[in-house]
Amino acid sequence: MRKLYSRLKMDDDTQNVDMTPLIDMVFILLIFFIVTSVFSKDKGMDIERPSQQSAGKVASQNIMITLTETGKLRADGRDISFNSLRSYVSKKMKTKNQAVVIMADVDADVGDLADIMDECRLAGAKKISLATESE
Repeated sequence: MRKLYSRLKMDDDTQNVDMTPLIDMVFILLIFFIVTSVFSKDKGMDIERPSQQSAGKVASQNIMITLTETGKLRADGRDISFNSLRSYVSKKMKTKNQAVVIMADVDADVGDLADIMDECRLAGAKKISLATESE
C-alpha cells in the first residue's frame, strides 16, 4: 500500500503546470499594446468665459457674432455665411487686441461654436469670449 501511495504522490507532483511561459506571454502582449498605442494630446482653444455671476457689460468696440440654434450666423444685424466669417472678422478688427464676442444659443451645436472660434482665431483675433446672461 505504501508503494501505491508514493506512486500517486509522485504523479501529483508531475501534474503541475508551469506558469512561467504564460506569464512571459502576458508581459509580451502588454508591451506590444503599450508600444503600439497612440497617445495624442487634445488641442484646445484658450478662451475666457465669464461665469453668470461675474458677467460684465460688453464694450461697444467688440465684434459681436450671434449663433442661432439652427446654426445660422448673424453679425451687424445681417446673416453671414460661415465661409465669409474669417474675412468679416479680419475687416472689422481695428486693433490686434480687439475682442470677438460670440453669443450662442443654448441649443446651438458645440461643433459649430468651435468652428466659429477657430475661424476668428485664424482671422487674427486674440481675445474670444462667449456671452452669457447674468442672473
